Amino acid sequence: MLSSLNRTFAHYVDTVVLYVMHRHFPNSFEQSYNDAPDFSEVLAATAVNSQKTDPYSLTAPGEHPIWIDTTLGEELCHIKVRPAIDPHAPLLLYHHGLNEQPYDRSWKRIMRRPLAVHSVCIQAPFHENWLRPIGIGMSTLQHTYQMLAASLRILELVQSQFETEGAAYTVMAGVSWGGITSMVYAGMFQQVRAVVPMFSSPDISQVMWDTAASFHRPIPLSREQMREVLDFTPVAQPNGKTQVFPLLGEYDRFFRLPYHQEKFAQRPLAIVPAGHITGLYMHNYLYNHLKYVFTELEHGDHS
Repeated sequence: MLSSLNRTFAHYVDTVVLYVMHRHFPNSFEQSYNDAPDFSEVLAATAVNSQKTDPYSLTAPGEHPIWIDTTLGEELCHIKVRPAIDPHAPLLLYHHGLNEQPYDRSWKRIMRRPLAVHSVCIQAPFHENWLRPIGIGMSTLQHTYQMLAASLRILELVQSQFETEGAAYTVMAGVSWGGITSMVYAGMFQQVRAVVPMFSSPDISQVMWDTAASFHRPIPLSREQMREVLDFTPVAQPNGKTQVFPLLGEYDRFFRLPYHQEKFAQRPLAIVPAGHITGLYMHNYLYNHLKYVFTELEHGDHS
């Protein structure tokens, strides 16, 4: 009985949020596929502005600005840093979900109980208010690619600074959109010990396809065309030295379990009794999952 009520409530909350997002989703997005550059081109043209960004301040506690030069102009992003007492502690890089406001909300709640790690929360472009993540970040495919590419450059810089100053290794984690970013970063840069995608998978195309079908939104593309531009599975494959610790929601209506669990067929998949939105508030589950990851890395032989 309780399980049935939990599932019904989780589905209801996810459906309401998906409907609101659907109503605000720009029509221009689906008209932009043919004109968009490849993601590799967007990433290559994206760089941290070294004239405006002080990399040596990024390991200090507090919030720090990072200026990014992008294919769409200059963007100001931020990070929030909680360094460990031990400079040789591991580094946890955390990325928020799409339209999460403030950008560090889930990070602060998950990390209320301390882990003996350096912990850094990354802000993606277009996330300084409620309107821009979908209204601007999803206005064209190029904007979506740019949102992802800028986060990768920030992650690259922050990891480099912490490891230069002695961090033992890096774990990349994120929820929803942040999980996608985490997997793409781990796959493309091959520099993290582990990646922890939560309520996420690398296939954005499936999420958009399922959402459009739910609300009878016509899509002027075939399923294969969508996969070609929005399924990041091919580039989100870490090497053999990177552990993957995914977590999915049993009742998630964004990243639906029957499809997305197949993306982690050979991984130790954790499944929580929650939907997408309700799962983001299960901070103890997420904290314990991250704690488990660091325990596994410390006691396992991953050299």
